[in-house]
Amino acid sequence: MRKVLSKVGQSTLEYVIVLTAIVAAILFAATQFIKPGVNRIYDETGTKLNDTATVFANKIGISLNTTGAAAGAAAGAAAGAGV
Repeated sequence: MRKVLSKVGQSTLEYVIVLTAIVAAILFAATQFIKPGVNRIYDETGTKLNDTATVFANKIGISLNTTGAAAGAAAGAAAGAGV
């Protein structure tokens, strides 16, 4: 009876190893094919948001120059003063 149980355990372990290899292959393929598409979508979205912010800033007459805190504060004060 012991020999029968050890063969059942062995075949179960073999199935687990094969299933693990299949899942690893699927995950590897997903990272190779899906990741570039997701990165492209993020890049396009960032570009659209930046363009929209620029259009909005141009309509209300402020500059989006973020090179320093002083420049931002001066632009904010000028926009607030109606200059």
